Amino acid sequence: MNMENHQAKFNHEDWLEQIYQFIDTARQFCNEFLRGLKNLSQKGLLEAWKDIRSAISRLTPQDFIVTGLLTFTGMFGVMIFMIGFSLFGYQAILWLQDGVWTEFPLFVVFDFLFESTILQQWMTHPESWVGLQKMFSWFLESVPLSIALMVPGLSIALLMAGTLAMALLFRFYQLKNRND
Repeated sequence: MNMENHQAKFNHEDWLEQIYQFIDTARQFCNEFLRGLKNLSQKGLLEAWKDIRSAISRLTPQDFIVTGLLTFTGMFGVMIFMIGFSLFGYQAILWLQDGVWTEFPLFVVFDFLFESTILQQWMTHPESWVGLQKMFSWFLESVPLSIALMVPGLSIALLMAGTLAMALLFRFYQLKNRND
């Protein structure tokens, strides 16, 4: 059996022409898409701004108090997150300088907060509940302080941002329907 290998030569000029056509079509699509999005957003933003201004004028002091409390709590969460992130950044800088990771376990904070208390005495010399002390000790020694700050801080911030967004949308919906 005589098998002939007929491979077509790769024509890079045709390939480049197809690529240029695709790029031109994509550019035209993006331009039209952005033009349409701009028109829709201008019309939508004008209507939305009118609705927002109408709703803001009817807000009560309680609305501002709730918004302030949610914002303050969210900022507190962001602050806790940033402290943990900064501690992690500090550890990273030390590691880049020395090549040795400096640990800051949660146990350091526990010792600082509960120095000379019954709880610290139980942690150092347990007379009962030894298994619980071992679990608690393992947790405090294993969890890095940076993670122990970042996770709750981010959780608080996101929870408050979501709650604030939902409260604002709910209140806007209430005020808009009251007007209709």
